Amino acid sequence: MRRLPSLIALRFFEETARHMSFNRAATALCVTQGAVSRQIKLLEESLGAKLFERDHKGIRLTPAGLQFLPCLSEAFDTIERGFRQITAAKGRRRLVVAVPPTFATQWFSPRLGSLGDELPDVELSVRTSPTEDCHCVIRFGRNALAGAHSELLMTERHVLVGAPGLLSESLDMLLEHLPALHVLHNDARLDLWPNWLAKAGLPARYAENGIEFSTLEQAIRAARKGAGLAVVDRNMIVEELADGSLARFSDVEVAGPYGYWLDVAQRHAALEHVQAFAGWMREEVLKMINSPHGVH
Repeated sequence: MRRLPSLIALRFFEETARHMSFNRAATALCVTQGAVSRQIKLLEESLGAKLFERDHKGIRLTPAGLQFLPCLSEAFDTIERGFRQITAAKGRRRLVVAVPPTFATQWFSPRLGSLGDELPDVELSVRTSPTEDCHCVIRFGRNALAGAHSELLMTERHVLVGAPGLLSESLDMLLEHLPALHVLHNDARLDLWPNWLAKAGLPARYAENGIEFSTLEQAIRAARKGAGLAVVDRNMIVEELADGSLARFSDVEVAGPYGYWLDVAQRHAALEHVQAFAGWMREEVLKMINSPHGVH
């Protein structure tokens, strides 16, 4: 009997080593950063050796990690080749989709269960950035993409949210004393807070201080834990509003100007499984719109 560590832990290690980041590996795997850290720790305990060194600059592979990674990557490549050969022989079709990280975690991944029913003979590969072999790209932007079949799936709808336990306090008091949770883009704060405060007729100073995050997902998690209030896209927090882990603190809502687009290259547009995927995306958007916490 082979003496091997957990396949999940091995996969998590390879993904972390590829990105040299626990956070980016978690995004690519559609799990939490804590889940990645736990699996790496279990693998290190199983091997009896540290695989990563951690310091204020980030992480780097130890000598043991550098020795282990090529062997593991080669093994995964062999498994993938065998899998593709068998599935190709059975007539399975491959669908490669690029999805932005926060959209993947907050919207796309929770809905994948129904995709298997819709496309049972399709092997799905989800990427966080477009590659040459992508059939479809979910893109965050303002306009249609020239030279492709480009379809607007949803427009951003920004609302003010926070932990439900704060609802007993007045909004003015919360805005005065709690940090505003900001999302950064290219090292600058997005205009989510100023735009929302302007529409609500509230002082711009409420957005001056706060905590900054590199992703919307991080801001959402901080808001859930009561670290402050956040202005976020309601499309991305349907589950949190439904399960009560987040609450809205105002009816004020700011639309756009950005949205999520489905882009399909001309050469793939006529493929049956690509068209089926596009149809599934439309249906899932409609389900969200028609849900109690959907965008109307």
